[in-house]
Amino acid sequence: MSSLLSPSIIKTLLVDDEEIAIHRLRKALLAYPEVQVIGEAMDGASAIEAINRLRPDLVFLDIQLPGFNGLEILHRLSYVPLIVFVTAYEEYAVRAFEQQSLDYLLKPVEEERLALTMRRVAERKAPAADILQQLQQLQALLQERRTEDRISTIPVKTGNKIQLVPVGEICFFAANDKYVQLHTYQETRLVEYPLNYLQTRLPAEFVRIHRSFIINKLQIKELHKYFKGTYVVIMNDAKETRIKTAYSYAEAVKTQLLTP
Repeated sequence: MSSLLSPSIIKTLLVDDEEIAIHRLRKALLAYPEVQVIGEAMDGASAIEAINRLRPDLVFLDIQLPGFNGLEILHRLSYVPLIVFVTAYEEYAVRAFEQQSLDYLLKPVEEERLALTMRRVAERKAPAADILQQLQQLQALLQERRTEDRISTIPVKTGNKIQLVPVGEICFFAANDKYVQLHTYQETRLVEYPLNYLQTRLPAEFVRIHRSFIINKLQIKELHKYFKGTYVVIMNDAKETRIKTAYSYAEAVKTQLLTP
């Protein structure tokens, strides 16, 4: 269990499976010279290892991660630092976090909200002894998200116009450097939402198979076995795009793609 935070240096770990999210948060934290980013992790297993080994004062922890999600990670720690959840969940989850007195940031992280979080961090002691009970209650609340929260269209800007693309026309989403691309049968468009946000809002036919890809399983043309439980997915777009699933997403592929 971490002790009181140092007034001079706050050793900080960033955990997110999207490079763009880590890049943005790291950049935003430059405004706080007391924050020393000592490491990054991009999946659940790596986060557990890094937290136990590096023993940071503070962790910015994404909820949606391959392997173990953010809530499951905390059940597997031998050392529990201060946690700030970074989440794409919206109002319903915000109320759940507030009920449990756990701090959170919504993606994309806003400067004003981060400033409030850093003030709370400066004033705060180590997490309460009953944090795991709080997390169990939070997890139950998050699982109650209603299916009507799912989105049916994606807004795409074209000049001064906004086009609403029906999700049924989308073959897949791809994170490319600092952007997310939406791919239909013939077009590729940029969208302003990170994959973690889209993962929580898209209908059940959309499956995360890699930290850089969410695919529409109704737009799959073929599946080919690769190795160590991974597959090459051939999409039903004009280019017949080939996407290799990640081993860390093997469970999602098995339960959401291969199970009838």
